[in-house]
Amino acid sequence: MGFWAMRLSHNVSYFMPNAIKIISLSLFIAFNFLFTGPANAETELEQRHSISMATKKSFLAEDFAQLEKVSALYRTTKNRTSSGLWLLTLFYGGINAAIAEVEKQAHNDADVDAPYRLLEAKTKRWAEQFPDSPTAHVTHSMVLIRHGWAYRGEGYASTVKPESWAPFFRYIAMAREHLEKYKAVAAIDPRWYEIMLLVAKAENWERGEFDRLLDEALGQEPLFYQTYFSALEYLLPKWHGSLAEIEAFAQDAVKRTLNQEGRGMYARIYWYASQTQFENDIFKDSFAVWPSMKAGFDDVVSDYPDAWNYNNYAKFACLAGDQPKTRELLKRIKSSIVPTAWNPPAFINYCKKWAAQK
Repeated sequence: MGFWAMRLSHNVSYFMPNAIKIISLSLFIAFNFLFTGPANAETELEQRHSISMATKKSFLAEDFAQLEKVSALYRTTKNRTSSGLWLLTLFYGGINAAIAEVEKQAHNDADVDAPYRLLEAKTKRWAEQFPDSPTAHVTHSMVLIRHGWAYRGEGYASTVKPESWAPFFRYIAMAREHLEKYKAVAAIDPRWYEIMLLVAKAENWERGEFDRLLDEALGQEPLFYQTYFSALEYLLPKWHGSLAEIEAFAQDAVKRTLNQEGRGMYARIYWYASQTQFENDIFKDSFAVWPSMKAGFDDVVSDYPDAWNYNNYAKFACLAGDQPKTRELLKRIKSSIVPTAWNPPAFINYCKKWAAQK
C-alpha cells in the first residue's frame, strides 16, 4: 500500500468506533488496491488478504449493504489482481473465511448443526434485506453445501458413516433447490454456476447433464477461472472423470478463451490441479504436457507479468525438467522470490542448484 493510503487510513481511523474502524479500514485498503493495482507479488498477496479479510469482517458484522456494494462492483467491473485473479473470487474467499470462523467458534461435537443454524439465519437475514441480491442467495447456498459436507467429511466414500449420507444429500439438495429457485436473480453472478457445478459433483450428475450446465456457464462468462476449476473437480478420476477427460477439457478451455487468454487456460487449469490434487507430481500423475503448459505460462506472464506468476512458472519448469527455462526464470525472479509459490519453500533451493549444473 502506498504512503498516501497508509497516512489517510491512519487519520480516518480516529473518527470511527472500534468495530467500524476495522471494517472500514480494511475495505478502504481493498478499494485502494482495486484502483491502484499491485506492483509485485508482495502486494498481490497483500491485496488477496485485504479483500478477503474485509469481506469476512463485513459478513460477520452483518454489514450487508457494504457487501452488496463491493460484490456488485467486482461483478460488474470484472477487475482482476496483477496475477489475473478476479476480485470477485477474493470476495467469496472472504465469505468462505467467515463461514469457517463461525464453524470454528460454534463447533460442537454433539451438535453438528450448531454453526449452520447461525450461518443460515444470517444469510436469510441478508436475503430478506436484499431479496434481489445475487450475492445473498449464492452465499446462502454456500452455507447449505458446507452444512452437508460437515456430515459427510472430506474422506473417501468408504470412510463416511452410513447415517451421514442422508443429511449430506439433503443439504446438497436444499442448496440446489435454492439456486434453482433464484436463478433469474442470482445467475448473473458467475459464482452461481461455480456452486452449481459443485452440486453436480456431489449429486453424481450424469455427464450429459453436467456438460449442459458447464456449456451454459461458459456461454454466460467464459473468462471466470473458478468455473473451470469447479468443473475440474467433477472430472477428477476420484469423482466422475479421468485423466484423459481432464486433458481434453484443458484443450477445449484454450479454444474457448484463445482470443482473450491466449493459451493461458491450459496452464491455469493444470496449475490449479497441481495445487488441489496432483501436487508436485503433476507431470507424473496427470496428462499435463509441458510444451503446452509452457506455452500457456508464456501467455499468462505476457498478460500478467507479475512476480507471483513468474515464480510459479519457474517452479513448473523445474518440475518438468526444463533446465534452460528454469535457469532463465530463476534469473528473472532473483530479486522477487515468493517462497509460498514453491511449496515446499525449500524446493527453490533444489531448483537453483539443479539449474546451475552444466
